[in-house]
Amino acid sequence: MRPAEHGADPGGGRTLALTDPPRHKQLRELVDGWFTVRSVRALEEEMRDIARSVVDRALERGGCDFVADIAARIPLYVICKMMGVPQSDWEYLYDLTSQAFAAGDPVTRRFAHLEILGYFETLQEEKAARPGDDLVSVLATASVDGERLSPEDVILNCDNLLVGGTENTRIAASGGMLALLEHPGQWHALSQDPGLLPNGVEEILRWTSTATHIMRTATRSVEIGGRRIAAGDRVVFWLPSANRDEEVFEDPDRFDVGRQPNRHLALGFGEHFCLGAMLARVELRLLYGELLDRSVRVELDGTPTLLSSIVVNGPERLPVQLKAG
Repeated sequence: MRPAEHGADPGGGRTLALTDPPRHKQLRELVDGWFTVRSVRALEEEMRDIARSVVDRALERGGCDFVADIAARIPLYVICKMMGVPQSDWEYLYDLTSQAFAAGDPVTRRFAHLEILGYFETLQEEKAARPGDDLVSVLATASVDGERLSPEDVILNCDNLLVGGTENTRIAASGGMLALLEHPGQWHALSQDPGLLPNGVEEILRWTSTATHIMRTATRSVEIGGRRIAAGDRVVFWLPSANRDEEVFEDPDRFDVGRQPNRHLALGFGEHFCLGAMLARVELRLLYGELLDRSVRVELDGTPTLLSSIVVNGPERLPVQLKAG
């Protein structure tokens, strides 16, 4: 793959996250079927097994980093399964993503990310030759406007799916756990009424608002809140602020797992609404469900470290002790 020129993102105009219609819609239609309610529900038992296995391993250790040992593993293993990554390679990709998408030395991050791209270069070649029932095979054999996707476009979209399928769910899961530790009454409420869990997941998504901002270009002139925005202006939306809008949310700075209604924007909106929204919701529900079903006691075991980023928002490290009930 050729490096991007002049610092431009190599995925610009080529990946789901960085394309405008009609290309965005064409790419999205290739994989949309894998993220519908029906498709995610068909995977739910396998996802439950993954969540149970991850929690089992953490319980055996007793003390762990909730981010690295629990929150990062569940979404990574799930998206690897959906993409047709052999289970024998899951830990390899876990190690690479831990280096590439976490805070740390930028050189290490860059080389880890390049290794991920190299992995998908090999995998897409294998899937193009011998397609299976998985997302990489879909991309490796797909055509748009009568033309096959180039190998580079397949690799970039694989990377896009891996990042999208792991990073925000990892941060939401760990940020939600931190919020529940800081508000023990809310964890107690969930333990007393597991039927609150779907509402609790929505509140965790609102509260954590893991993707901090998005930028759009105004297509026409408009006035909002007394400010004039001209056609062509770049506009930045800050999602944590939107999700604490006092005109939309009653007592917005209160963490409330029973909050209803909860019209948050944590998963985006419009054409770029999160492709994996349903998947993320189910992963969060299964993770917290495993902890609640087994009456696991989670206690802080040190000082949490927050990510130093204006792109994503949440814990980088969350040391805890886990004790089975």
